[in-house]
Amino acid sequence: MKFYGINYLQTQSNLNDYLKYIIIFSTLFVLIVVFSLYMRHRLQTKYRDLTIIAFLFLLFISGVQYADYTNSQNVHSQSSQMVNFVRLLSKEKNVSVNAVFASSVQLTDGVIVKVGDGYYRVNLSADQATYSLVEVWLTNPDISIVNN
Repeated sequence: MKFYGINYLQTQSNLNDYLKYIIIFSTLFVLIVVFSLYMRHRLQTKYRDLTIIAFLFLLFISGVQYADYTNSQNVHSQSSQMVNFVRLLSKEKNVSVNAVFASSVQLTDGVIVKVGDGYYRVNLSADQATYSLVEVWLTNPDISIVNN
């Protein structure tokens, strides 16, 4: 079971977002190059066809990116909620913020937190305004801590 520290929760970045941006900007670059070739050689239809293909691909990728953007905004929001929750829990338990680890990067009901040597299950209310901690014991004590 993996547990994530506060440093990882604060600095996690999504490589997929960067990859999508690279694809979009490279397609835009190809579109500009092919369109300029089409404007130069108007009689050759291959550049016009390549321009249309690149434009449609850019349009498709932009639509996919917008859908992923709204999803990633929700994930980032929940990740920042987890950072705030870890800070709040460290104050409540009077431990260092670096001694609190969570089994998920998002604040959800049922997440397991490690505070010092103890493990707790977080029960959130429906509106996530209140929570309760229930002490739990792991059946598989083989854990790894990610704190980059």
